[in-house]
Amino acid sequence: MIDVNNVTKKYGPTIALDHVNFLFHDETVTAIMGENGAGKSTLLKICAGVMNFNSGTIMIDGTNLIEDSIKARSLLGYLPEMPYMYDRLTGREFLLYIASLRRFMNAEQEIEFFSEKLGIKDFLDHEIGSYSKGMKQKISLISSIMHQPKNLLLDEPVWGLDPLTTRTLREFILSRKGTTVIATHSPLLVEDVADIVYFLSKGIVISHGPVNDFIKEHGSIEEAYFKEAEIIYA
Repeated sequence: MIDVNNVTKKYGPTIALDHVNFLFHDETVTAIMGENGAGKSTLLKICAGVMNFNSGTIMIDGTNLIEDSIKARSLLGYLPEMPYMYDRLTGREFLLYIASLRRFMNAEQEIEFFSEKLGIKDFLDHEIGSYSKGMKQKISLISSIMHQPKNLLLDEPVWGLDPLTTRTLREFILSRKGTTVIATHSPLLVEDVADIVYFLSKGIVISHGPVNDFIKEHGSIEEAYFKEAEIIYA
């Protein structure tokens, strides 16, 4: 479980997140939707412990992210929107490096399993600099899930993925037992995998609730987002 309480993030005079509250439950897939600049990626970076924030608290399975950052981050997996990798390393070398940072001792078996599942096993020993965007996304995804984290943060997870891999990722998300949080622009992904959706706009939560309730009321998640935004900014 991830509990985000009254969190504010500023970039100079610009408020990226304005006293936001989120509760991401166990065994629940929660989606966050919003326009570019709404604060989705900022929120996930903060929850992952890779970005500071100005005020508020974040608890990861009862551990304060600020007071015990190492323990809290050990409970997380994080897929950034734009993964940074070392082009001169092979995919396998990069994954083993990430595993060593996490002190994950059984990495080889998990790397083999997920690379085969995502269709990149034959390219593990090629340099990352030769990869396509989609292949880099697959390696980044493996790095975020190979240690089987209880809490998983995914920022635009289907970006650059082919349809078959996208389906595999959806199946993986639906099979998870922990907390899964997805920041996405895709209403269809939300409808396919999410239980709860938060609509975020200009750094504030404009609405949230069960995905099925929004679909029943508005017909689709896309229509629900626009209707909720109209109410707030009319």
